[in-house]
Amino acid sequence: MGKRGADLHASCACHPPHRLARGITCCSLYDPCWLLLTCAVQSGHSGIHTPLTVLESQAVALDDPAALLERVAQTMPLLGFLEGPQCSGFYHRSGVMQLGEATVSCSRHAPIEIGFGDCAFSTLILPLSGNAQVRTDGQRLSLQGGPMAAYLPGAAFTASTDTFEEVMICLDRRRLAETASALVGQLGNTSSFVPQFQNTLLVDGSGISPQADLLNHLHLALRLVEAPLLQSVGGIKAAQLEDLVYRLVAAILCPAAAQGTEQPLPHASGDRIFAELLEWIEAHLHTAITPTELSRRSCYSVRNLQYLFQERFGCSPMQWVKQQRLHAVHRELLHNRSGDTVATIARRYGFIHLSSFAASFKRTFGVSPSSVLRHSRSAAYPPVDAGMMIPKP
Repeated sequence: MGKRGADLHASCACHPPHRLARGITCCSLYDPCWLLLTCAVQSGHSGIHTPLTVLESQAVALDDPAALLERVAQTMPLLGFLEGPQCSGFYHRSGVMQLGEATVSCSRHAPIEIGFGDCAFSTLILPLSGNAQVRTDGQRLSLQGGPMAAYLPGAAFTASTDTFEEVMICLDRRRLAETASALVGQLGNTSSFVPQFQNTLLVDGSGISPQADLLNHLHLALRLVEAPLLQSVGGIKAAQLEDLVYRLVAAILCPAAAQGTEQPLPHASGDRIFAELLEWIEAHLHTAITPTELSRRSCYSVRNLQYLFQERFGCSPMQWVKQQRLHAVHRELLHNRSGDTVATIARRYGFIHLSSFAASFKRTFGVSPSSVLRHSRSAAYPPVDAGMMIPKP
């Protein structure tokens, strides 16, 4: 972890956590293995009121180091702390949100020095403003606000910052490798991608490059987490933001995954694997389905799946899944013998936001779902073929 990290560990051994002094605090709330930090002197507290770039709706502002330490200790295995200079201008503003199994956080804080212990998860740091120096595993990374990212695979590290704002995403390394292999259609070869996510990496997103484009899309995806319209499509889970974040990060860190592989494609109408995938989708319409999962199931790359679905159905894989879910709801409404409501049936197939579902249903069938249910109960509604979308010849 380098000499600075060793010094932090040595200092912690001499100061049990209950000996908190003024000016001592922990920095943030989102890493499962915190060590300690010291806070530099900073005049003024204006930063504590400045909205966060991401996750402002989740923001908690603290100007008391002891309060932050107490908050961290309630949920994190705090290993120790290091006494530092008096911190009359300390402030820390942060927001944290679970994105499925991933943890996303954004924080803005006064200048600090911070140490992290070894962690089971990898961390991707996206610097938004300010400067920081990160030391880990004998390496020194210089971060500054802008199009760049630092990937830390879980080894202990220390950081020294000025006034700094950053996004941190805690991710599962194995899942990153599986996602990368799925992107290129090599699910059985996941082990070959594991080394790609075991090393520290600094990604430069400046200029015109695939990496720059992917980083920009990652920032846009993170902003969607708080978008008011997100609820209109069923929220984070229904929008599959977790899967999108994993795919973007895997592509950023592993260029081969971003480029994909050119595989010979059988014609969709005669491909047994593709037919089995369609059957699996039909049997799992009530569960979460993502592009990565479809790639895992078929061993086709995400790009090739796009091609196959477009060739046969004239739409993307996820558009086809949505259509099948609408047809499944239609069938249940037509033959409703359980007394379930429209909302109950719709939610069974993943339609959380009912007004959005009703609009999609009416566009597809030309009638509202409540009308179908009402006529079904009166046995006056004529049967409609609600089977699979007819493929193009």
